[in-house]
Amino acid sequence: MSSKPKVLMLVPSVAKQGVAEAVQADRHPTMDYYALQSRLSADILDYSALEAEATPTLVRLARKAGRDAALAMLGYLKRGAYDVIFSNSESVSIPLAFLLKRHKVRPKHVLIGHRLTPSKKRMFFRALHPQMDAIFVYSELQKQYGVRELGIPPEKLHFIPFHADTHFYRPMSPSATAPARMISGAGLEWRDYPTLIEAVRGLDVELRLGASSPWSKHQNETEKIALPPNVTAQRYEYFDLRQLYADSQFIVVPLYQNDFQAGITTILEGMAMGKAILSTRTDGSAGAVREGENGLLVPPGDVEAWRNAITYLLNNPEIASRMGRAGRKDLEDSMSLDHWVENLARVVESLAK
Repeated sequence: MSSKPKVLMLVPSVAKQGVAEAVQADRHPTMDYYALQSRLSADILDYSALEAEATPTLVRLARKAGRDAALAMLGYLKRGAYDVIFSNSESVSIPLAFLLKRHKVRPKHVLIGHRLTPSKKRMFFRALHPQMDAIFVYSELQKQYGVRELGIPPEKLHFIPFHADTHFYRPMSPSATAPARMISGAGLEWRDYPTLIEAVRGLDVELRLGASSPWSKHQNETEKIALPPNVTAQRYEYFDLRQLYADSQFIVVPLYQNDFQAGITTILEGMAMGKAILSTRTDGSAGAVREGENGLLVPPGDVEAWRNAITYLLNNPEIASRMGRAGRKDLEDSMSLDHWVENLARVVESLAK
């Protein structure tokens, strides 16, 4: 195998087209799969490849089990042309590992394991991890679980921090129309918006929520709550979301208890903008928000604790500013998109040695 492996990336979504122009115009962050593709000179297959007229029969048959299974089959059929196959989802890598199981000679198989702990995945990881050469996880808890409960050799498991595009998300001046006392949050994954909304009810603060996500299958809980006058929830495009962050005194990320890094995208985007983070203390999100340094953490579901923490940061803007600066430095030091790409690429390329 050469020192520069030939890499195929399986992306379980429809890769955005024409986004490079928006990135160049500073209206859109760089998509992580394109950044990694560029670094590795990789080929990409996404859901759109399943719609080609010349789609192999086996892929069409696999499609009956879902698009992720079909994408795995398509990657499997192309395995002979590649040294490494990478997927950023276990939903593709599990069926791919099953297909690769019958081959003694196969490409290296690298994946991102967003969440290893669900019981429905347990038997698959236990049986198929020999066909997985490197598994990246975003939480030390997930790594420990993989070794202890799934029997995955620790050298195969790589903890890496998640990322934000620090070129796009960066400290900016608030707009001329920004309210004097405004906070914001975004996303849907495991978001405990009912607790947050109750906490700001009647407070002298405006809360704006970008309650949407292109990835999450969770219900938007803001749609079933009668919002108080000081709360709004809507979808924001990336450019407008960045300005929302810039207009905010700090960023709020309320979460239900979980064992993986739910909410990490919003947390890191807010930190990249130089904003203090107020979030829920959960098992899975440990590490990114450092209590009293780049933000504050409150217990799950505790309305009074949320209200007190919000009031404290609103009344102490100099502390919020200090935390925001510390958060920006954390991103620059270890959690930028550039760091994420290099961490992945280093392992992928090491497989060629």
